[in-house]
Amino acid sequence: MNFGDKEERMATAITHRLKIPHLIGRLLVSRGICRVAEAHQLLWGSKDDVLDPFDILGMEKAVQWLLDAKDKGGKIFVFGDYDLDGMTAVTLMIKGLEKIGVKAHWKLPNRFGDGYGLSITAIDEMYAAGARYIITVDTGITANTEIAYAKDLGISIMVVDHHQPSGDILPPCDVLLDPHQKGDSYKNSELCGVGVSYKFMCALFSRLGKGIPYEFLDLVALGTLADLVQMTPENRCFTKVGLKKIEKSTWPGIQEMYGNIMPPRSIVSGIDVMFKFAPLLNAPGRMECPDPALKLLLSSNRAEASTLLTDLKNWNHLRKQKEAEITQIAIKQVTENYKDQLPSVIVAWGDDWHKGVIGIVAAKLAQEYHRPCAVMSIVDGIAHASARAVAGFNWHKALSDSKELFERWGGHANAAGFSLKKEYIKELVKKLEESAQAQNYVPQIEEKEYTYDIEISLHELEIESNQYTPVKEKNIISTSPHLRPMTTVLDYFDLMEPFGGSFPYPTFKAKNVWIHRIRELRGGHLQMDVSQDGSRVFSSIAFGLGHEKDKITQGKRVSIIFEPNWNYYNGRKTLTLNIKAIE
Repeated sequence: MNFGDKEERMATAITHRLKIPHLIGRLLVSRGICRVAEAHQLLWGSKDDVLDPFDILGMEKAVQWLLDAKDKGGKIFVFGDYDLDGMTAVTLMIKGLEKIGVKAHWKLPNRFGDGYGLSITAIDEMYAAGARYIITVDTGITANTEIAYAKDLGISIMVVDHHQPSGDILPPCDVLLDPHQKGDSYKNSELCGVGVSYKFMCALFSRLGKGIPYEFLDLVALGTLADLVQMTPENRCFTKVGLKKIEKSTWPGIQEMYGNIMPPRSIVSGIDVMFKFAPLLNAPGRMECPDPALKLLLSSNRAEASTLLTDLKNWNHLRKQKEAEITQIAIKQVTENYKDQLPSVIVAWGDDWHKGVIGIVAAKLAQEYHRPCAVMSIVDGIAHASARAVAGFNWHKALSDSKELFERWGGHANAAGFSLKKEYIKELVKKLEESAQAQNYVPQIEEKEYTYDIEISLHELEIESNQYTPVKEKNIISTSPHLRPMTTVLDYFDLMEPFGGSFPYPTFKAKNVWIHRIRELRGGHLQMDVSQDGSRVFSSIAFGLGHEKDKITQGKRVSIIFEPNWNYYNGRKTLTLNIKAIE
């Protein structure tokens, strides 16, 4: 972003009022956060960010339904989706009910045998196991037929979901919690599945005089980030606090994951969740059966969790292999089919593509081609699809426009899934283009240069050691303002978490940077020491830029585009520059 006088004035006002570095003020303005109040809310939140759970339509009825089930003593099953949002929602519900003296059982669908969502088969299995009450989490809003079947068996059902209804007819459940249902005026309709489950648990604990269940916020952070929902003030508050709780989680499974995949005493970021925690936890469900990941989250001791984590790592290795194989085939197909005339919406398909990874492949194609993408696996004449969006395109709207073609469908704006007969694929492709046009979606032309937020000087990365910022954590965890030393720009990045999705990690540009030392590492990476105009020397790493070595030499000045990160080594952490481009 090019800063003019107007932008500088806004950044200066934010800097002075909030007592933060000018670099942070400029960064916020470059992200469209131009008012002091907006900046304060992003950095520290507000006591008003967390809403009353009883404002959700049906919450009073939901709490009473659960208390009645507790009194009657019927067996309760919690049924959830097989992705991380669904698994964290199931975990939260099981552990929360346990804390009020209710033992609940669980069941997850298998995407290969059961498909998405609640099925007749799953209901039969739970009923045979003694289920008289079923709570669906992160699913159920479109399971009208299945829920009617369960009701005929005498099962009482509560649906806790966050997806949009597929039409005007809601499922015939006993209780429905979904902020997207008609008539619900709750101000945060962007809760994910575990988010709605957490609000239910807050209401239940409140009714029983047990206070606010803070211990579940690490689960909420994992599910919220993995499901890519919008970071509303309430979602951001839950996620910000939840990320800090992961390091000292109450749950042995999360304790084991943190100790195994994070440096000691490191702060977990939103990027860590999306690229370290989420792939591991989603891997078993993508490749075969999600149960091992849920068992890890529910595990009662570190030894059991360690064994399960080893299994997850093996599954994740297989997932990476299959994902790379299908991505390569899909890219080749797109190149051959479209050449230089890419459509607004890309659709790729193949026979018996592994259904567990097509969502990741869709995300990779969307990133590669800067367009919404659906990837389909055709099995026995039925195309099973997973779709991912880019800014400006709404998959839920697009699928709703073509709902007569589908066997099943569901999702939200950024991600969706559906199935249809193979012979309808070409008609769907046409309708998706029409929907893109109706949404006024225009594909963005790929930029030639690596993008960055603002241009800075390297000395701005460090802050005087005696500078303190009043950290006013007036949120659900603490109402006591306190002072915390802030010595680098990364301390302020911590306040801006979570990063990811539409709020990416900050990237800067610095010009006239001296290269003091450079060496090439195995794998085509460069390691350098750099400084600028009297700043201290920063250690830097440039992944995948080994081919640039010939045009940069020691003692030369260059421009760099980079991310500042913590590097953990031998129990110490140092600020390191992760260089993305060299000019």
